[in-house]
Amino acid sequence: MTISEIAKLANVSIGTVDRVLHNRGRVAPETIVKVKKIVEDNGYQPNTFARNLKLSKTFEIGVLLPLLHSEYGYWNLIYEGVLKAAKELAPLSVTIRVEEFDRSNPISFLEKGELLMKGGSDAILMAPVIPDAARALLSKYLGLDYVFIDSPLPETHPVSSVVQDPFRGGFMAGRMMHLLSPHEGTYITVQTHTTAYNSLERARGFNSYFADKESYHMVELEMQMNNEGENFIERAYQHYTDIRGIFVVNDAVHRIANFVSLLGRKGQTILIGYDLIEQNRKAVLNGKVDCLLSQRPDFQGYTAVYQLYRKGMLNQVPETNICVPIDIVLPENLMDEKTFCGMGSSQAMGKRG
Repeated sequence: MTISEIAKLANVSIGTVDRVLHNRGRVAPETIVKVKKIVEDNGYQPNTFARNLKLSKTFEIGVLLPLLHSEYGYWNLIYEGVLKAAKELAPLSVTIRVEEFDRSNPISFLEKGELLMKGGSDAILMAPVIPDAARALLSKYLGLDYVFIDSPLPETHPVSSVVQDPFRGGFMAGRMMHLLSPHEGTYITVQTHTTAYNSLERARGFNSYFADKESYHMVELEMQMNNEGENFIERAYQHYTDIRGIFVVNDAVHRIANFVSLLGRKGQTILIGYDLIEQNRKAVLNGKVDCLLSQRPDFQGYTAVYQLYRKGMLNQVPETNICVPIDIVLPENLMDEKTFCGMGSSQAMGKRG
């Protein structure tokens, strides 16, 4: 039995198991009892040679992400998951080095990736949101172990991909749009990063859902997230007078929703987008956004680090594809916690109804 298997049975981290086995660090008494019982019942013989090897060398994971403050803090949520895993694995000589790139500049991706490699990173966790730049970097380091988060990338061979299926996500968005707006008319898909594989696949999945529904007119538009956004949306309503719904393929849906509300068009338009960032959460609670699809960014970052640790330090075979569930967020399951806590259960249920 391996440390990883013990951790899975005990429902704790690998770092926690290591602390119990080697009697170091703080661990809850009930956890110690649980881990030791699993060890006694199943047997565990530590690989002394491998352990000594691990302790004599730091395993550095390079983390290559878009600017953490960009896209309304979405990337920072992924980074929080990375930090959580890194903290747990720190006693096992695992460290991280982070480089942030400008998503609008492919050269920035390559330069930051080179910094990680020249700095001595043993493996890379990356968001391949600039596909050509990602492929160029990986082609230069053919023996590199790497993990993808946020988006898959065809024709590559990562150790693991911790991602949501973007086509299925877009298809689910189409299904939710159909449920929330069962009316014929024009439905807009808004793109903001047309080179990103996951954005294109989400749009394809959305359109695929409506492929056999002739009364639904599908239109795909590209929008630059600048001060011209309101004019962009206004021109769309002028050109397509029967817009019933708008699907935004990323976390910018709250901005589109603000434009729609300012134009007085929310009453006729269902808005669906991605990710439970704070701005989107408020937009749902305020009635400006009708549905969000969430892809658990913290889970992605956390899990990706552990996959590289398994491969690089434990010499185990990681899970090649870890499919992130498609979480559906509606106003009914995102009630303002402060409001809910301030009323009785019967009042809360009444408000939900």
